[in-house]
Amino acid sequence: MKKKIGIFQLFLLGVLSAFSPLAMDLYLPGLPELQQDLHTSTSLAQLTITASLLGLAIGQVIIGPLSDRIGRRTPLLWGTILFGLSSATIVFAPNIWVLIILRLIQGLAGSTGIVLSLAVITDLFTGKTLTKQIAINQTINGVFPVLAPVFGGVIIAIADWQMTFWVLAVLGLILFVSVLLALPETLPAEKAQVADRPSVVGGFAQLFKQREFVLYALTQAFMTAALFAYISGSSFVLQKIFGMSVTTFGIVYAINGAGIALMSSLAGRWAVKFGEYRALRWFIRAGFLGGILLLVTAFLPKSLWLILPPLFLVVATVGGIISLTTALGMQGQQQNAGSASALLGLARYALGGLMSPIVGLFGQHTYMPMAMLIVAVQLVGFIIFSQVKKQ
Repeated sequence: MKKKIGIFQLFLLGVLSAFSPLAMDLYLPGLPELQQDLHTSTSLAQLTITASLLGLAIGQVIIGPLSDRIGRRTPLLWGTILFGLSSATIVFAPNIWVLIILRLIQGLAGSTGIVLSLAVITDLFTGKTLTKQIAINQTINGVFPVLAPVFGGVIIAIADWQMTFWVLAVLGLILFVSVLLALPETLPAEKAQVADRPSVVGGFAQLFKQREFVLYALTQAFMTAALFAYISGSSFVLQKIFGMSVTTFGIVYAINGAGIALMSSLAGRWAVKFGEYRALRWFIRAGFLGGILLLVTAFLPKSLWLILPPLFLVVATVGGIISLTTALGMQGQQQNAGSASALLGLARYALGGLMSPIVGLFGQHTYMPMAMLIVAVQLVGFIIFSQVKKQ
């Protein structure tokens, strides 16, 4: 570690990295209500998820390399305030298309927290300590999928879906003030001013030449795509097909989110005890097993008690997978931490953004398409990971 950073700053980095679950999970219980309120289709309502994910992906490609040159703090300040302003503007969206555009902008703003929280940690830590700190960061991140849907369900029950975005607007303001007052610049001046630093394209080209980095990035992207397929389809599957109330859906969603936090925490411990590669292999196998079991239940009589356990396994294991693939991919990337973090995020969110329209295309009367999509992307991720040299 190169300089000291306190517990509050580490917690702040965890919250900043949680822009994705915050932007998704808080309003997810109100997605069916949003569809009715704006008189739109299921696929267009789900496109609000895709737009946010697209913004999260594109923004990281811009912000990551930029932060390698100008530092982490300034982009974080701009990103947090823009996130707050875009969230407030969404409340007044007159139709679904304006809302989709604003969600894209919100995603672009939120990408700063995701890519730069990881870059800051990589600035400060190396080796096993880096793995442990990434796991802690992802554990904090994982708390928000637990709290957000429950809180969102309560908001929807007593107010409306617009109120969830007012909450996000206030959060953006709080994070802006927190970064302004409490988070120092972590990129050493000598690194920011290196004369022979490669261009943005050159920096990405260097990363693409690193076989293991690419394999870990793709493994993470495809295994995480299963999570985004779940996010896109779960509100319609559980509420419309299985008749769950908004509150019950929030509780189920929170339990699955708690699994993400738990597995992220376990990933850090198992990495130290058994090694990152071995621990990652266990998480990938367990998640794939959950996907297969979920697909099997689609051929059986409809039952919540059959679908919920495999869904939990699919979702929870992603916490460990993200922590470990990120740690393995970021090892040795201190010189281009922003660019490396950006590519990991681009792969994850770009592929994740495709899941929503694909799930939406098949309607809302069966979860077979969601289950098939989950297994398909997990299978690709499993095959890609098998190409990584054993460590």
